[in-house]
Amino acid sequence: MNNQVLRVERKINADAKRLFRAWLNAEDFSRWFLSGELIGIESVTLDPRPGGKFLINMSLNGEILPHTGEYVKIEEPHTLIFTWRSHATENRDTLVTVTFTELSNEKSENSEVSLKHPTTLITLVHEMLSDEIQIKNHNHGWTSILEGLNKLFE
Repeated sequence: MNNQVLRVERKINADAKRLFRAWLNAEDFSRWFLSGELIGIESVTLDPRPGGKFLINMSLNGEILPHTGEYVKIEEPHTLIFTWRSHATENRDTLVTVTFTELSNEKSENSEVSLKHPTTLITLVHEMLSDEIQIKNHNHGWTSILEGLNKLFE
């Protein structure tokens, strides 16, 4: 088995703390965590603590697709590490690391004063994928999910 690694990045105009917490609150999470246009969220159960488990039931064409995992590390507001298991990983555990890096505020062209627009770079690294098909499918899914998070904060 190959250890394929996927890396997806997205800049979002929000502070790291708010973005980080959106990953740990089930109500907020279910509003933005969608991996594609035809995918819905049936239910979300989160136990956000190291060793705590989560269950995300996605729905597609009337079928429920469970996604499960366990939180490995939670260091608010910088690092979130969890295992990830679904039909798309052939029901094997994989590992996801999400980091939140606040970028310095940009200065206005006509002013030396920083604008109050916090921006955070989210970097998602998904490890232990088995092949290029899993990389392609998860790249699409995680890219859509981070776009959903961005829309939540627009």
